[in-house]
Amino acid sequence: MTNGVARLRNRKKPRNPIEIKEAIDVFFRDLEYLVDVVVVEGPRDVEALRSLDFKGKVTICSKVGVSDADLAELLADDASTVVILTDFDEEGRELNNRLSRLFERRGLKVEKGLRREAARLMAYVGVYAIEALDDAILR
Repeated sequence: MTNGVARLRNRKKPRNPIEIKEAIDVFFRDLEYLVDVVVVEGPRDVEALRSLDFKGKVTICSKVGVSDADLAELLADDASTVVILTDFDEEGRELNNRLSRLFERRGLKVEKGLRREAARLMAYVGVYAIEALDDAILR
C-alpha cells in the first residue's frame, strides 16, 4: 500500500483541464487497489464515484440507525485500510477526524495521505464535495 501512496504523491501537477481530468481518473482507478473501502457521507457521493468508474467498495458513514462506532466495528471485520472522503469543509473535516480516531482504535489503517491527494486534485476543478466531482469532471 505504501508504495502506491508514494507513487500518487510523486505525480506532476496537472497543467490543463485534460491533464486534471486524467489525474483524477487515474487517482480513483488506483484507489481501488490502494484501500479496501472508501467511506463517504451519502448516496450522492457513491453515485459520483460510480459515474467516474470507481469500482471499489464504498460505504456510507451516515446510514440511518448505524452509529459511527457500529460502522467502525463493521469495517474492522472485513477491511484493513480505508480512506475517508467526507466533504472538504469544516463539517466534513470534523467528521473525518472523528471517524479516523474510531477506525484507528479498531485497528484500521486510515490513509490520510490519499485524502489529502483527493483534496488537492479536487481543488484544481474547484470542487470540495465528492458529490459534485462527477459534474465538474463531466462538463
